[in-house]
Amino acid sequence: MMKIATISKFFILTAILSLFVSCEDDEFLTEHPKSFNAPENTFISTKGFQTAINGLYNQVQKEYDIFVYGAFWAGTDLALNANLHGSYSPPELLGESLTSDYVCARLIWDWAYALIANSNQIIEAVSKSDVSWDSPNDPVLFEAEARFFRAYGYRALSYLFGGVPIVEEVGKPFRLDYTRQTLSEVLDFIASDLTFASDNLPEELAEEGRIVKAAAQHLLAENYIYVGKPELAKPLLNGIVQDSKYQLMKTRFGNHTSEPGDVFSDLFMENNHNRSSGNLESIWAVQLQYDYGMGWNYFRIWIRRTWVPYYARVSGLILCDSLGGRGVGRLRPTQFWVDSYEDQDVRNSRYNLRRHYFKNDPNDPEYGQEVPITDDLRQRGSLFESTTKFNFGVTDDNVSYPFYHKDYYKIRLADTYLLLAEAQFRLGELDDAAASLNAIRNRANATPVTGADVTIDLIMDERARELFGEYPRKYALTRTETFVDRVTRYNPITSQFVKPYNIYWPIPQTAIDANSGAVLEQNEGYK
Repeated sequence: MMKIATISKFFILTAILSLFVSCEDDEFLTEHPKSFNAPENTFISTKGFQTAINGLYNQVQKEYDIFVYGAFWAGTDLALNANLHGSYSPPELLGESLTSDYVCARLIWDWAYALIANSNQIIEAVSKSDVSWDSPNDPVLFEAEARFFRAYGYRALSYLFGGVPIVEEVGKPFRLDYTRQTLSEVLDFIASDLTFASDNLPEELAEEGRIVKAAAQHLLAENYIYVGKPELAKPLLNGIVQDSKYQLMKTRFGNHTSEPGDVFSDLFMENNHNRSSGNLESIWAVQLQYDYGMGWNYFRIWIRRTWVPYYARVSGLILCDSLGGRGVGRLRPTQFWVDSYEDQDVRNSRYNLRRHYFKNDPNDPEYGQEVPITDDLRQRGSLFESTTKFNFGVTDDNVSYPFYHKDYYKIRLADTYLLLAEAQFRLGELDDAAASLNAIRNRANATPVTGADVTIDLIMDERARELFGEYPRKYALTRTETFVDRVTRYNPITSQFVKPYNIYWPIPQTAIDANSGAVLEQNEGYK
């Protein structure tokens, strides 16, 4: 497991970008670092660059810090708001209610540009001639990792905001005159970074959580599909699914095979996300494990609290690990998702989709009896059908522990198959697309599909069944241009308010106001 013990000591920039902050040139504010990890005394050796790279991994670990995770799901075809939490509640009504003051848009914008800024500093520094390298390959490897993460930051911005300012160097002095590039220009920039990363990253893991070539190839292929070049995506994706290093897990594996479950539930059990557990499906897993060395409050990630119902406020139910721990039910799934599985689908088993709750308070006179899930309980987030992917796990020695601390997939091979099916569909290769979908459906014991069945709707349905809670649903709806259609059909609340322009979020007002030297144009439709 990847231990990043030095990351909390190191932040490359004290400001995210001049898009957000600025200050006057004042000698009082000029730092003269001598003993801490500033750029001047960090970028002098392989060890220093490794510290900086670890900082990028740290930033990705905090991508879903506290409230923003739900914003990728709420108001889509898969999730409805339930137990709301103030101004951080993710957008559901959309339309005119989604404004440039939306907090989660600002948090994600700031997070992405911080990742980009820190990546830029590493990319610039690798060209220095006075670095003491442990290996002649170190500069290109560090640049490949940094360019991967820079692309990853722009990937988030492009899916959520469309065209944004491209910043590819450290700005000195701070700039206040950024303008937006087109979406096409941003996606081309992402492709350039990911191509470099694909060409220079290692094929094998150096340690758990590190980026490998297949991760860059997967995101590059996704980017090609986004720009309408499936012919470029297909060979990259085929190369991954045909690589013997990566295989869909079809039999039980890992640390919990002696416990009740199945192969799909094993994918999400504690300590099973990494390849060291025998998981050949994992391509990139972010390291968030409970016992990996950071303070318990360091990563305040609410994935579990988002999807686990607030069952503890239902009479007869008390907090327990087997029900997912301390959930607050911030989001509940749409009925479409709940009803989308065939009965025999492994992903629909009781180990993966909880549909029944039984009173577990031994002091309750109806102990052991089922609590019916009513519409009222669903709407309040107290009880609803829920995924078990994000239950905490066996090391939860405190059932009131609030945060999510299992590792988290960013890319697993099932997603690669789904992207391959999407590329094949767009190329008119329907039988091949069906075969790619069936690779996943066969593992799940779902009825195989034929080429005649394949539509973009079918692919999006399969993504919902396989990747619920994992791959940001907002991204998939944006890339496939199905956002308005599917939200209108499957989300009974958002469908009343959604507008075509809601496919992108508003540019944060904080960024617009800080950029005083030029007009940072707002997205269409937003005031």
